[in-house]
Amino acid sequence: MAGCTQAGVGGFPAAPVRPARLTGLIGLIVHLTALTRRPAARLFILLTGLLVLAGCGSVVDADQARLCRAVAPALHDERLEVIENALVPVPGAPTALKYTYRTRSERGQTPHWLICTFAAQTGAGRFNLIAVDTDRGSLSDIKLLILKRWWLEDAQPGAAARAFFRLNPRAAYWLQQGLGGLVMAGVYGLIATGFSLVHGLLGRINLAFGEIAVIAGVYMLIAVGVASDVGRLGPLALTLALLAGIGGAALVSWVVGRLVVVPLATRTSSPQPVLIATIGLAVAFAELLRLTSADRVNWLPALLNRPLYIAGHEGFIATATPAQLLAGGLALTGISLLLGIMAFSRFGLFWRAHAQDPLMAAMLGINVPGLRARTFLLAGAAAGLAGGVIVIAFGTISPGDGLSITLKALISAVIGGIGSVPGAFLGAALVAAVETGWSSAFDIAYRDVVTYALLVAFLIMRPGGLLNRAAQTPREY
Repeated sequence: MAGCTQAGVGGFPAAPVRPARLTGLIGLIVHLTALTRRPAARLFILLTGLLVLAGCGSVVDADQARLCRAVAPALHDERLEVIENALVPVPGAPTALKYTYRTRSERGQTPHWLICTFAAQTGAGRFNLIAVDTDRGSLSDIKLLILKRWWLEDAQPGAAARAFFRLNPRAAYWLQQGLGGLVMAGVYGLIATGFSLVHGLLGRINLAFGEIAVIAGVYMLIAVGVASDVGRLGPLALTLALLAGIGGAALVSWVVGRLVVVPLATRTSSPQPVLIATIGLAVAFAELLRLTSADRVNWLPALLNRPLYIAGHEGFIATATPAQLLAGGLALTGISLLLGIMAFSRFGLFWRAHAQDPLMAAMLGINVPGLRARTFLLAGAAAGLAGGVIVIAFGTISPGDGLSITLKALISAVIGGIGSVPGAFLGAALVAAVETGWSSAFDIAYRDVVTYALLVAFLIMRPGGLLNRAAQTPREY
């Protein structure tokens, strides 16, 4: 499988994982799974073992793809139409992309290809185009300099003529900030739901939800890499990859609840063991992801990333890519489904009954173990959707993202009212609005200081959160 690599060892570069080696890795995971008799432990080994395949994700950098696509029109007459065929990595060249396309004119269509080579895979070097090879020969240094200076840097599309709405630059600027904050509000809200669902039921906080979201993004990228190797990635394959990420995160959350959170919560009344255990799990997940994909950054193929010019006039145009709009729509849809489940389903009714009085709920016939299992599955699915939203909106997700996401989502849950599902979304909207507003008008270096100061202010002046739900009061929807 050409898209799979294994991390380098001892300073040597990563090497491709061939199908035989990939089969061996899967066989090893299955063998280790068979060594234990507990179903939950088997599932945990299987799910964490699959993270070894993190190198199977796509490696097409969205920004490099945009630059490589922009080269083709510069090499042909402006009257020719450029039609894309494929954009794929070059085997054995980690910093190169091959772009195949056709030019169409009145005389017919002509196939072409070009290879863009960049200075590095990560950092500022990934924006530096250092060579272009085409089916008609390589560009000279002078031509490459002209291409970069007077085409890639200065050529700007006529955005003002294509804007859907006319706004003054100031209003368009704030619209742009709002569009940017929409995705993060959805991400914070979805993960904050996990905190609220588990805390409302058990009175404990699972600090591994951020890494579970990262795991979902990694599963999604693995599925995308496999689908890209089998055939052309389309809407169906992308949907299945997203569902694979959500399902994997839900199962990981269920296993963590079954093996770690519930046993510790029932054995001791102190919340500290659960906090320490879940922090340890988060660190273990992050290190496993870092080690399995140490020499590469997995990227979602450059799909739906051409900007739409929404509103503005003469000076600033608010833009958004279809991928960002799709991510925001998925987040809002997930939030709506969660609110509907909690308000109108039997699960929501049983969850509220158990949160208000666990002993009475058990005496009335509620299946408490089953309710806990479904709670962890739902909380994990929400975190998984958050990870998928991040991948769709930003193209990738990294092991180090879990900690910052966890802290911001936990702040959202506390500000909204820990244990309240609607409060989690309200808190997430407030945190995202504060972050976006501060970053837009003031020094971004102090953004996190303001966010944590907001948490301190709520804990002092309104400890129950926006909905005034203190931890000891009944959680009513």
